[in-house]
Parts: sequence; structure tokens; C-alpha cells
Amino acid sequence: MKEKDLIKLGFKKTYVTEEESGDNAYYYYTFDFFAEHCGLSLLSPANDELKDGEWFVTVLEENRIRFTDKKELKKFIKFIRNNSL
Repeated sequence: MKEKDLIKLGFKKTYVTEEESGDNAYYYYTFDFFAEHCGLSLLSPANDELKDGEWFVTVLEENRIRFTDKKELKKFIKFIRNNSL
């Protein structure tokens, strides 16, 4: 998956400065389904942790679920949105 795919799916880019990290600056992406209720969130690795420039996404607090395919990720997002109250 590419960075542009995350952007198209509505992920929010979060920057961490050198001062905040105590080392190099980096960024990562998040997607919050129910932000006002502290609900389900998706998280990418930091840009400096990528292997071969490929992005992936995990479910926050459950890294055993990993999306590497943008079509599958899009289906998951649609499924959650369509089945939420």
C-alpha cells in the first residue's frame, strides 16, 4: 500500500517533531471511526519504520490484524461505517 492510498481513504497525518521524539522527526497516519467516543482506530507505522516504502495499517491495541492491501482496508472501513449506530 502506498502513502497516497492512506490519504485517499481519509487517514490523518500526525507529525512528531525532533523535540517531541528526542531523536529524528517522523510522521504516521491514523483513522478514527468514533473519535468522540474513544472508539475503534487504525494506525500506520511511522514513515521511518517502513520496509521498501510499503505502508500497512493495524487496528490500534490489536496489532495481530494487519491490512497491507488497500482494497481490503477500504472494505473494512466501509463495513464498520455501514454497521455502526
